[in-house]
Amino acid sequence: MAIVDEQPNEIAENFTAIPDSPVVESVVEAKPRRVTRFRLAVAIAAVCGLVCVVVGAVFITKKHDKIDTKSIVNNIQQTPGLKVTVKALRSSMAINGKNEATVFIVPRTSENASSSLAFDAILTQEGENATATYVLLGNRGYWSISSGGIQTSAGCLYASQVPPVHLIQSSLEASREVDSVLVNGTAVPMNCETGQLLELQFAGETFVFCNSNANQLSHAKGTDLEITVEYLNDPTLVPDIAAPEVSTECAYIDTTLPTTARRLTAASASASTAATLSSSSCGCQGKVKPCLFVHGVGVKASSALTSTYSDYWGSIEKNAPCCSTTQFAHFDTVSRGWEDASLQQEFCNAALQVAANNQGKTVGDLILVTHSMANMFASSAVANNKCQFSTGVSWVSLSGPMQGSKSANLLVEKCTSGTWSDLALKGILDIVGYCPPQPAYLSLLHQSTVDSNTQSQFASIQSTRAQHVTKLVCGTSPIGLITIDSALEVVSALSHHDSANDGVVDINSCQAGYGTSGFGTSYSSSNYQASLNHLDTSFRNGDGWWGNDRKPVKWFECAL
Repeated sequence: MAIVDEQPNEIAENFTAIPDSPVVESVVEAKPRRVTRFRLAVAIAAVCGLVCVVVGAVFITKKHDKIDTKSIVNNIQQTPGLKVTVKALRSSMAINGKNEATVFIVPRTSENASSSLAFDAILTQEGENATATYVLLGNRGYWSISSGGIQTSAGCLYASQVPPVHLIQSSLEASREVDSVLVNGTAVPMNCETGQLLELQFAGETFVFCNSNANQLSHAKGTDLEITVEYLNDPTLVPDIAAPEVSTECAYIDTTLPTTARRLTAASASASTAATLSSSSCGCQGKVKPCLFVHGVGVKASSALTSTYSDYWGSIEKNAPCCSTTQFAHFDTVSRGWEDASLQQEFCNAALQVAANNQGKTVGDLILVTHSMANMFASSAVANNKCQFSTGVSWVSLSGPMQGSKSANLLVEKCTSGTWSDLALKGILDIVGYCPPQPAYLSLLHQSTVDSNTQSQFASIQSTRAQHVTKLVCGTSPIGLITIDSALEVVSALSHHDSANDGVVDINSCQAGYGTSGFGTSYSSSNYQASLNHLDTSFRNGDGWWGNDRKPVKWFECAL
């Protein structure tokens, strides 16, 4: 159930949007992407997490006593600050069009007796009209927006918006010293000839840090990130780290370094001395075909296919090596539900228009990418013989509510009770619909709450998708990539889903008819069970800065 940003709509004279729900009249050209405020908050937290991991790793990594752990830690403790520059190697990780972020980190003594080191940090990004600032201070997180030196808004960061401490613990236990770095089997220069290379895992991804001959961590390389570290001798070079004025006390966030990690086992210490990184990008592994991307609920009017659709799909066409062409559908998915015959026929017409080597109404060579409700009307179209899929169709199914969604039931409940206009809900209404509920949303009522005839239709589309689908993505985190779409956490809480969910679709519904076969939490998994919310899985929010379970664009790029 995904909505895209547009102007207030007018469906009928008696239609009352509370607030207006953004829908698409037509798509002529791409509009600027929305500011993804909290992505920078993740950047600052991830950098602090990585530094914590490295400091901890030098405590427990031993190889011929080459690493002077005491000097490394002392150098960090004694510096007025660290200037850490992070460069994203993938365009899908850019934040507000920028692929670099600079974080200033100030080491301090931990308040926790079981930890040896903690950090305060600040990241500032200047925009055209405002400046965003993110602060970790005294184990509490803050964000603020200012214009002309005047704070215009501010709030708290929460534990769910930073890499959890247990990731640091597991990283320490897997760290080791290495002699070289291989990318796809080829040695790459690390410019660390007089120092030592330290390999570690963080959120499932591999990083290699260089410890210089002065026992300072100078730079690092990961699959998708490059990091440089500068030790500042002058404290005036470190920006003031101060908490903004907020209306409430921000929650405690544990960002300290645990020191209880076990030392390396003999087996891991004797493993290969080369660190292995994969490439930051993928080429097409299969057959190159035309691609058709089909959106879910929330578009008001049908219009012609387009070659881009950034509001809904981001820039996925730039990360689609198996697509000979990319076309994006625009169907009326407000006044028509997934069971509507005209919507099913429209889908078939588009699929036949884009595909190559069709045979009558059998779709030939095509990469079909369906998000949300599109999975349902595509399945229903095939089940009702509006068209058929040949073996040349590679179908990528994203967040399909194949059992419906309890968020649709929530919409009906709130509209009926007249509480859908609650001020506390206004920030999330655009995601799940508006009052009175339109046919598309009503068609998404959960299968456990509908009549037997509709339940039979659900069973039919579940079976049809399972028969033809090639790859699947299911999200399990309503918060996801920490964007303005993270309000889906509220939707999730109100919807009372049956299992882990992406905010509006639970994993039982997403996997219905197919099962759990091939699912994994890495972008290298055949099917992706990812820490993403419902809108993240449409690729519009790019890839996360940490965690191999938070990279939907890279998964798609490498999947086919």
